Amino acid sequence: MDAQVLQIMATIKDVASNILEKDIATVHGFSERQIEAIAKQTQIIKKGILNGDIDDDLKTFFLDGLEAMALNFVNTLKGLLSVTIEKLWNAIVEQLWEAIETVT
Repeated sequence: MDAQVLQIMATIKDVASNILEKDIATVHGFSERQIEAIAKQTQIIKKGILNGDIDDDLKTFFLDGLEAMALNFVNTLKGLLSVTIEKLWNAIVEQLWEAIETVT
């Protein structure tokens, strides 16, 4: 394989790895905190139902809130991943343009 092609491939891999490592760390930290919060909220609701502090009317309210927490978590993850994909695409295209500009 041509040395220039290998260099372009290596550059793209390096750029992609740097972006992914940073963004995955951010997503991981966010997701751990959110999952912990959702799990704790689930336990609070469960205890409230078991000890009678949460009756049937309140149960629906709290379960709806828990569902909303889960949905917000997933939607935020989707947004974070979309941003990561956009950053990755931009960085790769920038490297391709730079490779072309070095020739012209």
